[in-house]
Amino acid sequence: MKLLYTLLAFLLIESASANNFTTPGTGVKWTLDNLVANSGGDVTFEEGDYIVNDTIFINLNDTLSITTNARVKFAPNTYLDVNGTFIVNPPTSVVFTEKVTGSGFFGLRIDSSNTTVLRKLTLEYANSLRLFDCNPLIENCIFQYNSPLTTFGNAAISVFRSNPTITGCQFLNNKRAAIQGGSNIANAPKIINCLFQGNNTLNGNVPQINIGTTGVDTALILNNQILRASTNSGGIGFLPIGNVYVIIKGNVIKNNRYGMTFNGGANINAIISYNQVDSNNTQNDPILGGSGISFVGGTATSQQNSIVTGNLFRWNLWGITIQTRSRPNLGNLNNADTTDDGKNQFINNSNTSSTPQIDLYNNSVDTIYAQNNYWGTIVPAEVEAKIFHLTDNPALGPVIYNPFNTSLPITLAAFRAVINKADVQLQWQTHSEINSAFFELEKSEDGQLFHKLTSINATGNASTVHDYNFVDTDAFKKANVIFYRLKLIDKDGSFKYSQVVSVRFNGKQGLQISNYYPTILSGNQPITIEISSNKNQSFGIQLIDATGRILSQQTKTLIEGYNKLLIDIPSNIPSGTCFIRCTADGFLQTIPVVKQ
Repeated sequence: MKLLYTLLAFLLIESASANNFTTPGTGVKWTLDNLVANSGGDVTFEEGDYIVNDTIFINLNDTLSITTNARVKFAPNTYLDVNGTFIVNPPTSVVFTEKVTGSGFFGLRIDSSNTTVLRKLTLEYANSLRLFDCNPLIENCIFQYNSPLTTFGNAAISVFRSNPTITGCQFLNNKRAAIQGGSNIANAPKIINCLFQGNNTLNGNVPQINIGTTGVDTALILNNQILRASTNSGGIGFLPIGNVYVIIKGNVIKNNRYGMTFNGGANINAIISYNQVDSNNTQNDPILGGSGISFVGGTATSQQNSIVTGNLFRWNLWGITIQTRSRPNLGNLNNADTTDDGKNQFINNSNTSSTPQIDLYNNSVDTIYAQNNYWGTIVPAEVEAKIFHLTDNPALGPVIYNPFNTSLPITLAAFRAVINKADVQLQWQTHSEINSAFFELEKSEDGQLFHKLTSINATGNASTVHDYNFVDTDAFKKANVIFYRLKLIDKDGSFKYSQVVSVRFNGKQGLQISNYYPTILSGNQPITIEISSNKNQSFGIQLIDATGRILSQQTKTLIEGYNKLLIDIPSNIPSGTCFIRCTADGFLQTIPVVKQ
């Protein structure tokens, strides 16, 4: 019924817009200026901005191309409907925003268009980017303040039978989920190297990434940062009616209500590996959430095919919770398959209702395998105390956790990439190098396929902090965007991956922010910004709250090459999300941070 209602709503919208401008479908390539000249006032140009006064339809066979910087303002209840091809690829940015402050607009609908490419597009104060039956590339875009709950779409990106590739994007302060698909509608997005932060400001019961069935395709959620949202929001959720095939790898999932949830039986096929699932406790109610991963569903004959390996579960209310008959595989050394050999770390997952700590809660009748994991201790009785299962309640199934890992793998404190002219300086720092062997530094031009760049021996000394450096000289031969990660390898051959860091080189722009930290502030803690500049120049910094009000501003001087700036943050700024706007000659970048 909900699907029928949504489709009827679209028919009503399109019927009401029947007299709006539609391109002729003759294979013509259109620009914004062409629309101004030919749309009969539906698109105008006023005081440097393009104004969309009524809904515009890009017909099948036609192309709308925006390759220059532009700001496009949409009147209320309007949108851009693309059935042909839509290309956005400006030097710096194209912004789609509202014409009337506080009134919003529907947004952007792309239908049956696999040739659409969106780069450096900011979509804000809209309802949604709505994708129907298409697989566009969405790269280095920003989605913020979207999705005020209409039938047009219910997330910043709403997918319907679509498999978009979404890479290098930012999802900030959207009113509902960042990316969402229906529980029974097959969608398999590829979500790679994106930032999710502060979403679900309406505080509904939705995760930041909310997907149902993937059909026969495989969804990829790789190397993203899925950070603090509203107190009712999780990180990633799968509640499918239909099959799910998903790989979730290399993500930082932190400061949400819960990290991940999977609800289903044998229809769920998931590999969850080498993620940092950290401090998902913001609602602080262990009855309602707080799991690093929650596995729910299944029957005696239909249990999940979920493998959990190489992850860090730290400071959540619960590490992993298992309910009904889901039966995930958390580490099984009794079979020939080496992809399920545990290697997870469980560190200080606790809440007021569990004493001392509950790193694994098996609230099911099934036997759960969780071998070869590290539980924060080498004392068997202390490991047992961290696991709730048969020995605590005879009605529950046992957890097979022996043998467990008695040594803490390498702990990575920091990993960053800094541009210095044509080179990239890789820097990382470790704590706790017990049994560590060496590092493999890996590089990728697309964020998916990595190759080994070099190997560096670890010191193996646990008593001190260790700093490592490597210079990737003339790094940008093959691509302007480069991705790096570390493979941290122990003496027993076990390993884990770091998060992925990326750098972008733009010779015309001449300025690159390569790193900034921390993004979650406490007190008057300063922010460090690392910058590569091709000349000596002034650099402006404004601190802006979520309403756009300027809280402070200052100017720094950059020298040619590498710069490391320390930005003071006033102690009296309000809690919540705010932004650091950085400006220079021909350069603008906004950095989201959260004040605790």
